[in-house]
Amino acid sequence: MKKTVKPLKINLPQFLSFAFILLAITNANSQTVHYDSINKQKFVLVDVEKTYERIIAKGYESVEIYESLGNYYYENKNFLKSRLYFDKLFGKYSLSQISSKSKERYQLIRKSIY
Repeated sequence: MKKTVKPLKINLPQFLSFAFILLAITNANSQTVHYDSINKQKFVLVDVEKTYERIIAKGYESVEIYESLGNYYYENKNFLKSRLYFDKLFGKYSLSQISSKSKERYQLIRKSIY
């Protein structure tokens, strides 16, 4: 008598969430350990933008990542990079998924000479 093996079902959103968390945890280049001078406890600062850029480089993407990067570079007056991520955001996702703040900033960037 032969045993049948059932195929493994993978829940894609859970898998991507797990992969994102694993990437964020294992990537030591984007983290800096500091010590609190009063309580003498460790705390870690994570460079979210570098982490998001590495995630995009690996092929993962989402509205939140593109929106976060576009707004980050806009606030730091790097309008070329901001427009790059906003172009990807508005090219791949519907307007109902994008925040009004990002829509306003994208309009301003498109009207300017940046």
